Amino acid sequence: MFLIFATGVAESKVYLDVYGKTYKKITIGVPSFQSDRPDRLRMDMSELLNQDLDLSGFFVVAPNSLLDRELTEEGIEKKDIKFTNWRSLGIELLCKSKLSIANGEVALESYLYDTLDGSLLLAKRYRSRPEEWRKLVHRLADDILLAVTGEKGIMSSRVVFVSGSKRNKDVYIAGIDGQNVRQITSFHNITVSPSISPDGKFLAYTSYKEGKPNLFIMDLETGKDIHSEREDGMKLGTTWFGKSILGYAKTSGHQSTIYTLDAASRQKKTLFTKEGILASPSFSSDGTKMAFVSDMYGSPQVFMRDLSSGEVKRLTYSGNYNTSPAFSSKGDLIAFVAKINGSFEICTMNIDGSNQRVLTSGGINDSPHFSPCGRYIIYSSKKGDQYNIYIMLYNGENKRMLKLVNKDTEQPKFVP
Repeated sequence: MFLIFATGVAESKVYLDVYGKTYKKITIGVPSFQSDRPDRLRMDMSELLNQDLDLSGFFVVAPNSLLDRELTEEGIEKKDIKFTNWRSLGIELLCKSKLSIANGEVALESYLYDTLDGSLLLAKRYRSRPEEWRKLVHRLADDILLAVTGEKGIMSSRVVFVSGSKRNKDVYIAGIDGQNVRQITSFHNITVSPSISPDGKFLAYTSYKEGKPNLFIMDLETGKDIHSEREDGMKLGTTWFGKSILGYAKTSGHQSTIYTLDAASRQKKTLFTKEGILASPSFSSDGTKMAFVSDMYGSPQVFMRDLSSGEVKRLTYSGNYNTSPAFSSKGDLIAFVAKINGSFEICTMNIDGSNQRVLTSGGINDSPHFSPCGRYIIYSSKKGDQYNIYIMLYNGENKRMLKLVNKDTEQPKFVP
């Protein structure tokens, strides 16, 4: 897919401070794409853009039923648009696009305007093969988020997850829109705890494919394992940091150990060993801190370890079950799971343990993981008979279920 930057875009400014304590959603109008060939594709692309912007959590997308014929038949360039008419409907931002198809290629010319003064916030032309039109629309949605918030959206993102039955689980990768689902493992056994390296080259996972819960690292290009750990014990909680450093925990007998492994050099390092539980390591993006779970005070709680000094600090005190910590890529928050009134809830806290907030309500919620931009948390949730994967803003707003496969979906992580 190609994209061409147009000229005349207004100086970039952030319309939404999405990391503030509160923010007001912006109302955006996305009229149906114009086209010399009024076929179904332009309608599908328009609808997908509306869905993407709605999923982002930062927009109220004005329904097309609100728009009269005069508005929908306007041109897409500034000189053709009556901004006062759009503003009178409460629409603050306006995205106008024109679709063309020629020589086996889809081209989309798109403009984003501020209806208050008609200033141009985004002007781009995208090109792709017809079968990849969804990627084109996701790219436009992400660029709109960039123009409005200062950071790109996640609509082009992929997720890795586990799906299957109680005795047969495998690893899958899919687009966040549920398209292009690809099964990565097929061992007719239990495979869990997947994570993909920051460079996108390696998949770490734990599998019973050899009868024991062994750790493997797969080269995603070849589909072949480049490393395995077959020592006795359960190896779980794979997580990456740096370019190719894998962290994980192993429990054998009464002793637990947290290791790091450099996937490139195969060098293994012991970070922490003790009697009892050590689990769920998560590392800050700069690699200086590690959040983890331990029962050193009797029940599972979340701790922080400074990797240079070795100093350990307890972060959670409320309740008798706090686990599954996950650092935000921003380095300012940790998501975790707490048992509250019989339910398992996704929570967040500052990295010093302060300002703990409960984001979910009821059921079994597990496996939180932040998006690369730090604005979203993906997690699994069970309210009934089936686990599903959800996404929400880091403050708990705009919860949405992702429709990936029609069976249990668990342990999601964003693909770098």
